[in-house]
Amino acid sequence: MPLSRETPYWLYPRWEEVIREVEHFFVERAARVRALLERFRGSSRAAFYEYDPSVEDWSPEAYTIVFGRREKAALMSESGLAGVADPGASLVRRAHAEGYEVIPLAGPSSITLALAASGLSGQAFTFWGYPPIEKRERRRFLQKVFTQASDMTQILMETPARSGTLFREIIEMAPRTLYLCVAHHLTSTEGFVRTQPVGLWEPLELPKAPTLFLLGR
Repeated sequence: MPLSRETPYWLYPRWEEVIREVEHFFVERAARVRALLERFRGSSRAAFYEYDPSVEDWSPEAYTIVFGRREKAALMSESGLAGVADPGASLVRRAHAEGYEVIPLAGPSSITLALAASGLSGQAFTFWGYPPIEKRERRRFLQKVFTQASDMTQILMETPARSGTLFREIIEMAPRTLYLCVAHHLTSTEGFVRTQPVGLWEPLELPKAPTLFLLGR
């Protein structure tokens, strides 16, 4: 799925061909996928199996229907690239175990887009996801990230509403010479990617939109 709804869809060249063949979709939520199918197929008629966060997997019934009948199926993330900081690994492992051919059709991953545009090393990096919320634990976490940024690029994110808070924490706590990249609302017309030493960053108001923070040397 696209990262931004305001810009044209970024689609793998074979995407439309595949989307017309497949009738079974493993998704996080069905609503956006239905709209996408309506746009490209003229119909959203298909079988959708929604991810269950409580068990961090799809239902056994979904697996039985698809794999038991040897059906073609597609895995689609809510945005970006399924299985990369998004649900999907358990489903793909099951597909391998069932003898399926697994073909990745890569959508735009905010992690790799931000890393490619940051100017920081992509040879070794760590993606952390969201930092802890509790203040003491959060501070310890950020100090760990700053220390490890000397050896490899560190990537973390926050909810859109808290991204501004995380930006201020990094500016206040991180070593002045450490490089900070802010990758905001990637692929949208309002988005930007900017990298400079922590000590050169001025206060910045971040609108509520997905933002990644990368730290490195």
